[in-house]
Amino acid sequence: MKARTFVKSETSNSILSKFSYKQLLTNGYLLATFAAITASSKAIFVKLIYLDAPITPIELLTLRLVIALPFFIWLACLPKYNSQIRLTTFLQDVDKKSLLLILWVGFCGYYFASLTDFIGLQYISAGLERLVLFTYPAMVLLIEAIYFKRKPSNKTWLGVMFCYLGLIAALGHDIQYQSTLNAALGVGWVLLSGLSFALYYLGAGQLIRLLGPARFTGLAGMAATLFTLIHFFISQDPIQLNKISNQSWFFISMISLLCTLLPGWLTSSAISQLGASTTANIGTLGPVITIILGWFFLGELFSWLQLVGLLLVLFGIKKIQNNNHRDKKSQ
Repeated sequence: MKARTFVKSETSNSILSKFSYKQLLTNGYLLATFAAITASSKAIFVKLIYLDAPITPIELLTLRLVIALPFFIWLACLPKYNSQIRLTTFLQDVDKKSLLLILWVGFCGYYFASLTDFIGLQYISAGLERLVLFTYPAMVLLIEAIYFKRKPSNKTWLGVMFCYLGLIAALGHDIQYQSTLNAALGVGWVLLSGLSFALYYLGAGQLIRLLGPARFTGLAGMAATLFTLIHFFISQDPIQLNKISNQSWFFISMISLLCTLLPGWLTSSAISQLGASTTANIGTLGPVITIILGWFFLGELFSWLQLVGLLLVLFGIKKIQNNNHRDKKSQ
């Protein structure tokens, strides 16, 4: 049998030229899709690390943020409207109230939401974890209804109901393969993570308008790193990090760079080209991608209960987004 030979032709050159790096960066749909893929792969890397090395959630979070810290500092030094680094912009326009808000969102977001998520992943599948986290818009709605006294429409409440019915169905899938207590415990931790992320989300808007997305991300990440390091040195022995294998170091680096920094930049770029609504719609691929990756890399099983749960959550989130959009237009 003759081996195939591939001849470089003018046609192949013209095809390759259509997929230049520059064009890739200006394709909002591809950027939003890659953002969903990279964000969804975080749980897979975390589960692979837990399988490979005896590491605690706070050790994992500490290494994740320490690796990302130089990039957070770089982002914090960027001016609001250009990409030129200036050390003088580090805390420019940041008064005492804004500084306290940065510490708050840093605590809620990259620190507490991540820590409780990593704890939850010790008990439940990556697919269920992503589905639970994906309901955070419903939590934002509930917080706004209680704290800001904004009454959602009946259709929006219906969307919330669909979300949590979907979570019950997906939880039933995990209960089939492990103890009910472990599954409930894992979901509880990840729900707490989603609640913390919802608080982060509510506090982030004002700071993004003040600082721009790059500086906000950098300063919030630095604040979270501070809280994480305090927690780590109070509760852990740094010598224990010697037990981590080279493979786990690679996975941790991927979580820091591929699943922390890159999704944020990809999402911001996609929003600038497609708008927030279209980017959010593409982001609904997240739970589907995690379930597929969990099946492929972790051997996680897929059942009709998980499918029902997935469809209910996606339908509920879509209903919440659509009704919120209508409510804002009518105001």
